[in-house]
Amino acid sequence: MGLFDRALKDAINKGVQSAVSKAVEGAVRPAADKLAQQTAHAVTDKASEHIGEIKASVNEANAAMAEANEAARDVTPEQWNQAFSYLEGMANDAAKKMKLCPICGEMVKGEMQFCPHCGAKLPDKTLAELALCPNCGKQNPPGSDFCSECGAKLPGKQLAEEAEAEKDRAVLARWSERLPQFPVWSCGGSHFDLAELEEGRFCFSAWFSGDSAAAQRSVRLYREALKEQGFRQAGRYPSEEHLYKMVDGVCWHADTEHCFEGDADAPSLYFARGDEPSGGFDYVKPEAPKKKAGGLLGSLFG
Repeated sequence: MGLFDRALKDAINKGVQSAVSKAVEGAVRPAADKLAQQTAHAVTDKASEHIGEIKASVNEANAAMAEANEAARDVTPEQWNQAFSYLEGMANDAAKKMKLCPICGEMVKGEMQFCPHCGAKLPDKTLAELALCPNCGKQNPPGSDFCSECGAKLPGKQLAEEAEAEKDRAVLARWSERLPQFPVWSCGGSHFDLAELEEGRFCFSAWFSGDSAAAQRSVRLYREALKEQGFRQAGRYPSEEHLYKMVDGVCWHADTEHCFEGDADAPSLYFARGDEPSGGFDYVKPEAPKKKAGGLLGSLFG
């Protein structure tokens, strides 16, 4: 489900939920408020005389909830469908006058050029126009990615992809500024994120949309890119998953051991400054002591 579709469905669902919650709230809220107030009195005063009142309020709240549930059961599927269709029609009408920010996802008035929530440049087209097929001219429901008539990619889908690509470019530009010692990611995926966990420690993640094999392949490719730029195994316990490089006396560490502890299709790579391996970057395994010659001659002349 795309960004536009989620926004539309959220708007519709919020309308239905609001109507239901208002009905339930009208029946239950008074009893619940009374229960909360009396419970507070009982706790504050530590007085046993409020216990009976509390039990009565509990019974009132339970009865009110039962009434609300009973009323909801009286609504037929046809009535729910009618209400949903009505709200969907309202949403479609609103889509002709509204725009959706491709960066933060907020709905704004169609005449605006920049998002008042995040300052991003807004699309020239409204939500309805973004669902108009450029190939056959069919007006699809707002939030559609592809035309239901001819299968062509709709302007809204194209806009969402361009916005996501722009976000990814911004993440890689930030990478170049913050982590110039490491090769910039060029191993595929989308929805990039680069976060500084603490000073000198960063986490980068990418998403491969359910393709765990491609995600694993991307990590292997990045390890090769690290080696091409001089990163290598080091320390007392050398490993392909931990590669290091010494630059001007500072050790830089790329950790790919924990890439898939979250989602199998979203690898996370960790980078650290000044993080030397166990035993030190230049650790050299000590030679084993030479064995003395065995037998009688060895014991006599050793």
